[in-house]
Amino acid sequence: MMYFSFYNFIFLLNFIFTIAAFIPNGRWIHSSVLIDKKLYFKGGNKINNNSIEGLTNELFYLDISKPFTTTDNVSIPWIDLTYTGSPLKGEATACIGGKNNDIIFVFGGYSPLNQPFVNQFDTSKQQWSNIQSVGPRYRQDISCAKFSGGLIAIFSGLSDPDFINDLWIFDTLTFSWSLSNAANAPPQRFGYCAITLPDENILYIGGVKFTDLANISSYIPMNILPLYNTKSHIWTNMSISGPIPSIRTLFSAILTPDRRIIIFGGCTNGGALGDLWILDTVVFQWSIGKILNSVEGLVLCGHTATLVEIYIIVAFGSFINGSLSSKLFMLDVSQKDSYRWVNEFTTNVTFPSNTSISDFKIPSLTIGAITGCVIFLVILIITMLCYRTYKILKRKQLQKAIKNMSI
Repeated sequence: MMYFSFYNFIFLLNFIFTIAAFIPNGRWIHSSVLIDKKLYFKGGNKINNNSIEGLTNELFYLDISKPFTTTDNVSIPWIDLTYTGSPLKGEATACIGGKNNDIIFVFGGYSPLNQPFVNQFDTSKQQWSNIQSVGPRYRQDISCAKFSGGLIAIFSGLSDPDFINDLWIFDTLTFSWSLSNAANAPPQRFGYCAITLPDENILYIGGVKFTDLANISSYIPMNILPLYNTKSHIWTNMSISGPIPSIRTLFSAILTPDRRIIIFGGCTNGGALGDLWILDTVVFQWSIGKILNSVEGLVLCGHTATLVEIYIIVAFGSFINGSLSSKLFMLDVSQKDSYRWVNEFTTNVTFPSNTSISDFKIPSLTIGAITGCVIFLVILIITMLCYRTYKILKRKQLQKAIKNMSI
């Protein structure tokens, strides 16, 4: 019995040490999602040439409830969950859903195994399962977009044998698919970014359009962005003003609380990029992001970016020389007119509360309510003035009548 207990103790000690010492190595074309205070990372490829041999099924998270320094790997609170049996996939996309928004859904990607299109990871039970349901054709290089009601949209992507510009909606509560019948869908694309706006519409940015697997036709321009209305199921094109970012794919895009979409890096014909662009979704205008302290050589492609409090955490990816990053980079985006790379992650830091009212569109319902109140007040004031004038005239008439009687 003591012999058995001793080996149990050694096993547990080794397990704890392994978890504490976990430091992820370089990768790209992985996926990431944020749930509460845990930033999860899934899969990807550890070889730059995108080969099957480089695929990894690693699953781990960054504990953002604790402060850390990006330049000190030992201080970064990584927790490895690969032992849960994560599926082997690369170039997949992940979104959260479920009744409590605590389930990670992984869509598509490529794999040497016969993987289903959707895998789910229950973060509370730390358990993987496959979802077998009738839905879209298998595809990769897509970007999922979550919106209200536990729904997730999947658009186009790289598929075989032909390419289609279909949009499917997945219900994370019933595990069922529905195909959008919206007309005037934009051209097929892959390697784009999908952003759900505050009004629940989905904006699609960048990527590559194509004709067949051997003939990539061209990159998607960044000045005309398709917008999908999730309520009316109608496609429209948003014409964007201002300077236009260069064409790109496999870049990152996040939305801030004050409705800025911030894109960073990506791949283009000339290799990886390291520029920062801002799309103001109030007026739909591009501008170049001013970085106060540029990091030399920081150009990335196939990375992920996640907004955590006032920081964008840029993780992993491929450098311009083809080497893969094992690092985290953090961009402070709390100011609208300037940005700064930082090394120290501090918890419970929020955006400044002095945001100008001009940054937000006033809803039509609010405008109508204000107009109605003003009209009501004007009518009330006029009524009171008329009533007061009437009372004064009546008083004068009464006084005159009394005076005549006394005479």
